[in-house]
Amino acid sequence: MVAPVALPVQRSPRQTLHHVWAPKLRRIVMLTGQAQLHFWAMLEAHPGVTQYCERPASPDAAQTLPIADFWAIRDGSPSWLRLAEAPVEGAASLDRATSHEGVELISPDELKRHRFWIRNWLSLLPYLSTTSPVGLEALKGHVVEVAGNEATFDEIERHFGQTDSVLTRTAVIAALHAGLLVSEDLQHKPWDRSTRVCRASPRARHAPQ
Repeated sequence: MVAPVALPVQRSPRQTLHHVWAPKLRRIVMLTGQAQLHFWAMLEAHPGVTQYCERPASPDAAQTLPIADFWAIRDGSPSWLRLAEAPVEGAASLDRATSHEGVELISPDELKRHRFWIRNWLSLLPYLSTTSPVGLEALKGHVVEVAGNEATFDEIERHFGQTDSVLTRTAVIAALHAGLLVSEDLQHKPWDRSTRVCRASPRARHAPQ
């Protein structure tokens, strides 16, 4: 199918509009409300999600698409995702998909369950928009090798002492974003320089369950 396009924003006076840079899309996305912002962070942080669109609509006016907050390609398959306003029995996560009329419902409880992961990635994603990609790809490969079985952000930054620490940190974040590194710490406690990362195994699931 042809990828959907984002509908213009229509928000109520009580909604807060968030403008954020989306590294996977290489463009700014506009989101209405905290729930959309939090779920956007989950889509960006999940390496299995390779493409997505907010407020998806068909580029062909004659085609009708499901009503959803997001459309995403996840592990090679398209998904339509809607944020439920109240807890829903059997609601979906990014990895345990159930559907309602062809649309996966994301419960508020699901966002709450991943609150540390979401909060951490809301802090980490801006690094991917402020640093030039020049030299980042090569450095990303080097930090994956240094991380090995386990290393902290601080240990990796000190290992590359001759390199700007922000660039090194960004390379670690980029490797996490790509699924080359994984971190249990990011799922359960606030990110800081003592956060541990390790090289991902080829068969590892890179997102929290």
